[in-house]
Amino acid sequence: MQPNGLRSVDVSILEYLDRHPPEYIPLVANRLGVHLGYAERRFETLVDGGLVRPVTNESIYTITEQGRAALTPGEGAAETERESEEPVLADD
Repeated sequence: MQPNGLRSVDVSILEYLDRHPPEYIPLVANRLGVHLGYAERRFETLVDGGLVRPVTNESIYTITEQGRAALTPGEGAAETERESEEPVLADD
């Protein structure tokens, strides 16, 4: 878990959405090598935390300003460097 309480997969999702907004959860899961069910649960957590938001009723999401701030080093946020280049497949 990151110092700000985010899991490494959360940081990966936020970084992906920061570069490629907006996007469907299945596509994000596929691109990150994460099981779809796990990605859906993490998106729910990120939405609850105000870090991402749905764009349409079709489960397309984008990063919020609060999510970008969570990626900004020096503000108690996650480091933008990946902990590992390997896909995250389970809870960290």
